[in-house]
Amino acid sequence: MRLIAVPALIELMRARRNAPEARRTPWFAAATAIAALAVLFCGSAPESSGDSDIGEVEPLTLQLWIAGTGCIETSLAELNWNISGGVPPYTVAVGDGQPVAAWLRWSLVVNCGLLPTDPQPCDPEPKSHQTLRAVLTDSRGVSVEDELHVAVAEPPRWTAPGAVLPGASADSAVRLRWTAVTEGSAVCAYKLRYQATDWDADSWPDAWTLIDETIGGGATEYLHGGLDPDRRYRYQVRALNNLGAGEWSRAFPEAGVRPNAPALSASTAASGSVALSWVAGAAGALRWEYRQRSADGSWSDWTAIAGSDASTAAHAVTGLTEDARYRFQLRAVGAGGPGPASATAAAVAGLTPTMPSDRESLAYDDLDSGGGAMARGSYAFLTDADDLTSGATTFAEVSGAEALLFNTGGYGGRDYADALATVKVGDRITWFVGCWYHYHVTEILADPPARARKLFRIALEAEDPCGATAAQRSDPTYFDEWRDRYAVFGWDDRPPSEPKIGPDGVRIMPARYAVEGGHTYRLTNMWGRPTSIVIDVPAGMRLIDPGHVVISHGPTRNRYVDRASGSSIRLDPYTGQHIDSHIKTPEGETEPPVDVAARFEALIASIREAPLP
Repeated sequence: MRLIAVPALIELMRARRNAPEARRTPWFAAATAIAALAVLFCGSAPESSGDSDIGEVEPLTLQLWIAGTGCIETSLAELNWNISGGVPPYTVAVGDGQPVAAWLRWSLVVNCGLLPTDPQPCDPEPKSHQTLRAVLTDSRGVSVEDELHVAVAEPPRWTAPGAVLPGASADSAVRLRWTAVTEGSAVCAYKLRYQATDWDADSWPDAWTLIDETIGGGATEYLHGGLDPDRRYRYQVRALNNLGAGEWSRAFPEAGVRPNAPALSASTAASGSVALSWVAGAAGALRWEYRQRSADGSWSDWTAIAGSDASTAAHAVTGLTEDARYRFQLRAVGAGGPGPASATAAAVAGLTPTMPSDRESLAYDDLDSGGGAMARGSYAFLTDADDLTSGATTFAEVSGAEALLFNTGGYGGRDYADALATVKVGDRITWFVGCWYHYHVTEILADPPARARKLFRIALEAEDPCGATAAQRSDPTYFDEWRDRYAVFGWDDRPPSEPKIGPDGVRIMPARYAVEGGHTYRLTNMWGRPTSIVIDVPAGMRLIDPGHVVISHGPTRNRYVDRASGSSIRLDPYTGQHIDSHIKTPEGETEPPVDVAARFEALIASIREAPLP
């Protein structure tokens, strides 16, 4: 029996009333035709209306299934079917709907979130199920049916880890705290697991050890005792309800109870620096020493922190290579000599911060190709600076534009006369319209007559044409699709391909253009302001934040798309909560690429909270 998670019954009934029209796109694969429709079946299946007297015909079969996670980006799930045997053409009837040709594809918006194939509830109450049933008929009138059983609920969502409580590591025990799960069906229990490794080890074992104790659903703390003082630990937590278990959280910060050793933390700091902070393991320190190593290097000699004493609890290591990762250890030196070294703490040396422009951005919604930007809200890229009607009609002409013409009236009745009057030679301006083009102003030209307008001679510095092909860049029809899009002109010196750097030296994830993998980025909220959540984007990704979606009854959920693979992930930029992922399977394949899935797993594992200084 196959178990697939869908939303509560009320959502299924609502979806049934609002099922979209068929997308009439045939999908043929030899003798197999696939279609999708998610509605509940009412009544019994019709009896077989005939039989074949042709012994050579392969028996007619039907199999219902849901591919992958059952979710496509914004919670679009598809119930599919495979057909073999019989004599085409085929028709399929699902529920009480009219039969349809088997090659039609149907879809229905449902909730993401799959149940385990064998859910282990923590309460023996029976689970509520519904049945999806389809009937297949071939050209001879022979009919067969298949069905899927679905649970009208879903397991709990991802649990946000908390931290080791301050001062809670003592007597071979660590006290943990996490965030309660409040969405979906009520949580009836939590489970914890841990990994342990040597204090000086650079890696963690692959296996996790489950703590053989079920924690009540109302609890958000746990004391883990009996620990080995010569080992350090990290933890994960997940929630359970009557439908199964949620995903494991990200790992808690490292913890341990090594006697007399300081507990060291490291974080990125600006301009080639790393900030160290620690809690002393024992009293009596006369001074503190640290050592460091780069990713491929060996440990340096121990370095004394000048002026340190027993009260010192922080130090900035400077002069490091920007954007390079380092590991650190710390020890106290007392009257009897050096004490034991701390666990290894790692961080990336930060970049030099850049200040965002404080100049007013300009908003427009009408790209004019021939009218001289006479209407409010209009602007034009001119291929000839002396001809106000030479507006660009292709992306290629935008790249080579000689001048930029603005109506002083912007989108929504805004008046940009004062802002445009401050423009000077050398200013840099970026046009955002899904993709971007970055220019600098080479000359302030005379104001055109009649309507209030401003004219600037420009030169292109960098561009990102949204992946347009050479043919599309020269195609006026393709350009027309972008003409009336909402556009913003920003005044930062750096092109969008060079993300802004925050005060802690970490790149800030922009909206609406792709960033390259292999770096750390801080997420932004719906107003473009940085949050406390930081992620590591793996090498091989080109990640873009197309924009923010605020759910009125829940958290902000941003969908980040990997342009390199077409796959996507949804995160809450305020809490770091991983909502779900969609790993795209290439056409003609049955499984998503292993390397793409591994990159997304690495991204999810990297999500962490790092408040701005």
